[in-house]
Amino acid sequence: MSRCFWAMSDRGSPMRWRWAISLPPRPPTASSACCRAASTGAGVLHVFGNYSGDVMNFEMAGELAAAEGIEVRTIVTTDDIAYSPASDRDGRRGTAGNVFIFKIAGAACDRMLPLEDCERLVQKANAATFTMSVGLTAGSLPETRRPSFELGEGEIEIGVGIHGEPGVQRGPMMAADDIADRIMDGLIAEAQLGPGSRIGLLVNGLGGTPMMELGILNRRVHQRLAARGVEILRTWVGPYCTSLDMNGASITVIVLDEQLEELLLAPCDGFALRVG
Repeated sequence: MSRCFWAMSDRGSPMRWRWAISLPPRPPTASSACCRAASTGAGVLHVFGNYSGDVMNFEMAGELAAAEGIEVRTIVTTDDIAYSPASDRDGRRGTAGNVFIFKIAGAACDRMLPLEDCERLVQKANAATFTMSVGLTAGSLPETRRPSFELGEGEIEIGVGIHGEPGVQRGPMMAADDIADRIMDGLIAEAQLGPGSRIGLLVNGLGGTPMMELGILNRRVHQRLAARGVEILRTWVGPYCTSLDMNGASITVIVLDEQLEELLLAPCDGFALRVG
């Protein structure tokens, strides 16, 4: 039986509190302990976003596990299209696309697939997932509530990170439809979306965005995708991947084949995501 090991922290939950605190897990404490707990003899799959602290610490945890006879495979998620060009996919960060990638990893492991099959499917999911974000305000540091970066009045930050990091480009405030178009232009080009494409869609609030505003973005995103003949199999709208106090949104698409569709839409009942 194979198991998935989520990128968890000893500071709190994996989907919200850890990312607000912005601290990676610290082997040999949390990551190594979870790796041992997840091991049933069939191996452990580490899946986490591409951040230097996470990479270093999970590499250490993997080495410790290997010394104890536990087979570990590692997949680093890289869905953030704003961070670096398509030619440098391996250099991109893992952002809200983790919601889809982790879901597929969990579904594959729940089916008790061999470790190598779980690894292959999650690699496929990562390659098929694309995210872009826009911040309207900076996030806050929990200890001080100071902003994680400075953003002028009337400015937006394109390509912000999930820990409240600044983005890669700054511009003037735009209307919601224009922000959605700016993001969708990038996603459509990267994912090569067109007639016959079948996708899952996540319109994600970054932490301080009202659901009404996410609904406005979602409406425009659906208009853009419908105009290109893209079939949306399911849409999730809400604060799934957040930083403390950050106002803004990210949009994620995952291009689905039959395998990925089945795993993404498989029922689950987690604290951060429910399907079915």
